[in-house]
Amino acid sequence: MARLPFPIDRLPGLPADLLGALRVLPGMAQDTANMARSTAVLEDVAEATRSLPELRADMERVAEATECITKIDARMATIEAAMPVLVEVQQHLATLPETMDRLEVRLEQLGNQLEALQGSLEPIGRVARRVPGQRRAEKRDASDSS
Repeated sequence: MARLPFPIDRLPGLPADLLGALRVLPGMAQDTANMARSTAVLEDVAEATRSLPELRADMERVAEATECITKIDARMATIEAAMPVLVEVQQHLATLPETMDRLEVRLEQLGNQLEALQGSLEPIGRVARRVPGQRRAEKRDASDSS
């Protein structure tokens, strides 16, 4: 506790309560000075925080705008889960041109074989039409179809 420069407690006629109160004044003055120094930055803090309500509104708009990110994230997870299957399909598609070329060659061979078969069946058809009783069967088939 700081001492008063003048020994006030030696003055005659001062009540003891007043003397006790006067003794704490230097400490109170020191504490008040410390509080003044400590609170000097409050004005700067108030200035710096003035924009917080606007920032809050901006942050709410940002939150609303980014809500779709969870949907996009879910879609991306679905795509990611499908990737192994897509890779496998892509590998099969890589062989598709080669497979189509082989198929085309085989279809051409099949067409040639069918033509040859048809050509070889024509003489048999001519012989079959000469078989006795065949003309009646042809007439019957023609009348049934009409």
